[in-house]
Amino acid sequence: MSQTVILTIPDQEHIQAKQVAMQLGCAEENLYLELIHEGLRNREQWLYMKKLKNCSASVSQDEVLTLLDKAPDSKPLLKDIMP
Repeated sequence: MSQTVILTIPDQEHIQAKQVAMQLGCAEENLYLELIHEGLRNREQWLYMKKLKNCSASVSQDEVLTLLDKAPDSKPLLKDIMP
């Protein structure tokens, strides 16, 4: 399902979007949809990271180290070994 939304875009951004869409070989509308999708995803990630930061502020370093001590020792994967 989709909805029609009227969006006012400053002239310079509109010109730039037309040029980018033409260079990418896509419709201007599809470019806007992709940009909105990417922007929303970025904002959601930012909010998630902010939530994690707030959560980590409530956990002490000793609690984290105690939790890590419970993890079994294992060798690093080959891709994780630095040359």
